[in-house]
Amino acid sequence: MILVTGATGFVGGHVVRMLAKAGERVRALVRDASGAEALDGVECELVRGDVTDPASLRAAVEGCTAVVHLVAILTGKSDDFERVMIGGTRNLLDAAGTAGVRRFVQMSALGTSEETKDTVPYYRAKWAIEEAVRDSGLGYAILRPSFVFAGDGGALAQFTRIAKLAPVTPVIGSGKQRLQPIWADDLARAVALALRSSDDLLVELGGPDVVDWNEFWSQLKTALGTRRPSLHVPFWLMRSQAVLLERLPRPPVTRDQLRMLELGDNVVSDGGAGMVALGLDDCLPLAEQLRLAVGRPD
Repeated sequence: MILVTGATGFVGGHVVRMLAKAGERVRALVRDASGAEALDGVECELVRGDVTDPASLRAAVEGCTAVVHLVAILTGKSDDFERVMIGGTRNLLDAAGTAGVRRFVQMSALGTSEETKDTVPYYRAKWAIEEAVRDSGLGYAILRPSFVFAGDGGALAQFTRIAKLAPVTPVIGSGKQRLQPIWADDLARAVALALRSSDDLLVELGGPDVVDWNEFWSQLKTALGTRRPSLHVPFWLMRSQAVLLERLPRPPVTRDQLRMLELGDNVVSDGGAGMVALGLDDCLPLAEQLRLAVGRPD
């Protein structure tokens, strides 16, 4: 039995479906009945729990041989990152160790490192989580994906709305920072492969194409069939706007996210060697990712 946390989230849904389709017995951790609707029709066991509630995790992990931990937050106060991401992961590791779990797959993020951990709370939390997993005594795999794309949510859905509706496409800074988007189902395949491995792993994940933000927006607008112009917006101006936008329940951009973008490229550092070693090949090219996401025919 494999416990998946964050199972009703954007990435979680793809992971649970992939594992269930492969015939794995999956137990999905859900916080409430409304969230469970995201897994309607998927062959999996649902268990109610929360990573901030250790008792619920002990019950959820009972009888499981592996855990896939996907819970994360993108925005919030420093205390939120500490409570949900760092504290929640430690709670889960404790429960997994007590239950005799043999394999722990942790979703991290490209850009996480000892050098970046003090820049923003998100990276600090991701680094602390990685350290906790490495020190847990469990067999582990840590996966660090670049931007994760699909047609049913995530960052690409937000980018698509901007490209469709905004009179101009705002490109932050010079647009020269590079990214390496990976399709959500390819990321789910990486999780499945990491579960089967017996080695302790740290794998950076990205798709086959590396583009800068100027190229990305151009390709997205081509896929959408729109010719709206781009406008470069300096970081200092975006930061002043982010101060106001952060007050929204789901801010489109925050000062922390701008800081992460300023840090540079979001591409794998080993040329994909870790992905090859994992057995992850034939990942979806960016042009095909965009075509599928916007629903355009060949």
